[in-house]
Amino acid sequence: MEARRKRRPPSPDAADDAAPTNLDSLPTEMLEKIVSCLPIRDAVRTSAVSRAWRHLWESAPGLALEWDDGADPAARAADAVLARYSRAVRIFRFVYLPVPSSSRADCWVPLLAGKGVQALQLWFIKKRDVEPHYMSVSIFSCRELTHLNLAGCDIPAAPSGLAGGFPNLTSLYLHDVGFPESGVRGLEALIAESPLLEALSLNDLWIPEEEDEDDDGDQDYESEAWVIQAPNLRELTIESEYDHGWQIEELPFIEQVEIRCGISRSYSSNRDFVKLLTGLARVSKLELVMPWREDNAFEGLSCTFENLKDLSLRTDFCTLSIILSTLCLLKNAPNLEKLFFEICCCNLQEFEVGVDLLNAEWTDSLFANLRSVTMELATCQSNEMHFIQFVLSKARNLQEFHVLVCEGRSRSNEELIVEIAKYRRTSPEAKVFLRTMVF
Repeated sequence: MEARRKRRPPSPDAADDAAPTNLDSLPTEMLEKIVSCLPIRDAVRTSAVSRAWRHLWESAPGLALEWDDGADPAARAADAVLARYSRAVRIFRFVYLPVPSSSRADCWVPLLAGKGVQALQLWFIKKRDVEPHYMSVSIFSCRELTHLNLAGCDIPAAPSGLAGGFPNLTSLYLHDVGFPESGVRGLEALIAESPLLEALSLNDLWIPEEEDEDDDGDQDYESEAWVIQAPNLRELTIESEYDHGWQIEELPFIEQVEIRCGISRSYSSNRDFVKLLTGLARVSKLELVMPWREDNAFEGLSCTFENLKDLSLRTDFCTLSIILSTLCLLKNAPNLEKLFFEICCCNLQEFEVGVDLLNAEWTDSLFANLRSVTMELATCQSNEMHFIQFVLSKARNLQEFHVLVCEGRSRSNEELIVEIAKYRRTSPEAKVFLRTMVF
């Protein structure tokens, strides 16, 4: 029997010899529309379908140029695609750009600016505290940007004569990004000079800080104060181990805010929390790490959070000042429906707050519309139990209270259930669910 011949791989010019397909009879505009719906790798592969398809992807409108495997071959492919793609770029996305290819971004950005890129995402794989990639000033030439997403790089100061923001930007996400030259002023200008900004996320930024010494002789680091000025902002996320000195100007259209400064003691000692919350008065969903202070951090808060329906607090019930701060915020949120506590379970209770003290803080608007409460990582120390009792006795529209208990506490679930069952409930529909969290 004659040995079977080995199949040869197709030659690079296979598309020249390929037979026409039924699709070839469709109008070019329709073929381009089909190709534009494909992932970039598949779109380029259509060049092997037939002679008519060989260059089709190069002019397909709205083709998303996206790579997410963080490999050097993918970076080389991005070079080739950008060189041949003739249309305006709607999306360019490269996630986890490897170290050997980091400098390629300096060539991509000017090309993308010339092609009117609208959505740009560049994530560099190396951490900025090791050796960040220093972005070229050409980033400020991308004037058509509506979405900008950067990670693991430094942003330079805007060149003289060129605005430091983006006139069409609606979404800005910065993670592990630094502003070494211009410091907070560069970041402040980037936000303020993007007047259409609706969504802003600042995560683990690197901003030069001034070293100071506190009263105990410990080193303290304070950033220069700067202001987030974004009159059209609807969503704001700030997540960092440090405060970085940011302030918030009034945000008339704000809807969702998440502020997570590491732990409660990470906030600057100079921060005015009444001013901060007043600037967020129109928020409908708020997530906040409660600040640790000797006194009530929210004392004097006069604004009413009429739109606030969903509130998440990372806190504990170990100190009187934090409990009073929590109640102060809750009393100013009359339409609150959903309340979530993430308990800092490593803290020990310093002061016992009884139900009588909590009742003394009662107002008619407190818990008036509350329907759901969750207490996660609960240690079930006495203050937590008193707060559960307080809520059950006052929330007349409450439907469910979930208590997710830490492992290793001194009391069993059975003991806790028996105790909670004795608490008076104003709402006849209120149900309590208690279970242990397993890690």
